[in-house]
Amino acid sequence: MWIENDVMYVAGEEFIEKVASALASPTRLRILGLIMRENMGIEELAEKLRHSKANISTHVKRLEEANLVKPMYVPGQRGIKKIAKPVIREIRILLYTLAEEVERRMQEAPLPPEELEEEP
Repeated sequence: MWIENDVMYVAGEEFIEKVASALASPTRLRILGLIMRENMGIEELAEKLRHSKANISTHVKRLEEANLVKPMYVPGQRGIKKIAKPVIREIRILLYTLAEEVERRMQEAPLPPEELEEEP
């Protein structure tokens, strides 16, 4: 996974899963949509999305862990205010690299029995 300008390139099973998991929540997608227009704090996001600050903070943390958002700290009315700032504007998932990785991993360790079952 790497970032060039404002584009994130995601390759490899582990990184694809991490980014896809972060994007798999409607709340996190809404957070990304809101902060693409303007940087917002946890409190502002919670108000707009009608969630608790704790819930929004947890979602923002997941976005940070996937390198989609970075925190910015600014002085607030009472202490420090955490702002969610988008890191990227586009994500490109490089599936062609997955073929080699899957083949290599399958040679190293066979698939678990539940994955060997055929689909109906």
